[in-house]
Amino acid sequence: MKYKYNDIIQYLQDAVALVTFTKVDGTERVMRCTLKKEFLPEEYRGKAPMLTETVPVTVSVWDLEASGWRSFRLENVTKVSVEK
Repeated sequence: MKYKYNDIIQYLQDAVALVTFTKVDGTERVMRCTLKKEFLPEEYRGKAPMLTETVPVTVSVWDLEASGWRSFRLENVTKVSVEK
């Protein structure tokens, strides 16, 4: 399944999501992440990572378990589920 950049960003701005993707080393990872302001540390609110590509290939997110910014390649995403 192909996910669109804008759709994933919208999910992440509205909620916490579990994003499953294949890492560069070939292993699968499930990351609990978000871009929802209330979950970001205060110093990062309103300062989400800048989009640097004309055609987005990576998505930068706040990893709730690692408490830090992480990214994944859009083409490697296999599943996105939103926590309710």
